[in-house]
Amino acid sequence: MRRRGRLTEAGSDARLSSPSRRTPDPVHPVPEPGPVRTCVGCRSTGPRSALLRVVLGRDATGEPVLVVDERRRMPGRGAWLHPEEHCLELAVRRRAFGRALRHAGPVDTEVVARAVARHAGDQQPQPQHDGAGDIPVSTVDRESGLEADGDPMSTQR
Repeated sequence: MRRRGRLTEAGSDARLSSPSRRTPDPVHPVPEPGPVRTCVGCRSTGPRSALLRVVLGRDATGEPVLVVDERRRMPGRGAWLHPEEHCLELAVRRRAFGRALRHAGPVDTEVVARAVARHAGDQQPQPQHDGAGDIPVSTVDRESGLEADGDPMSTQR
């Protein structure tokens, strides 16, 4: 004696994936190409290329300061932010940078505010040259007082 399930007996009219006949199958959105990150300000997701990466660095006096990672390659934990004033205000109000970067004390967001204002003016910032040669120096590194000695992953000094 063979046992057959109810779906076999129902025939081709059986609906397998829908929870009921009143609610149709949900249409699955097409995933965005590339890595997706969440903005710490508005909490919405977006492609990695459209968000700014912010890391916690140290200034010349050793105080913690937020640094915008223009190349998205600096070591350490990062927080992602849409380059918009509204998202920055939300992140500051919610104290999201401290939580995302796992830092207990207050952090100065002045450098991030300047970077957001710069991105608001033009979507693609051009690297500025320091006049010492053909090596571009990021404006953020100059403003925060951090030294930009090239690739942080490089073993050559």
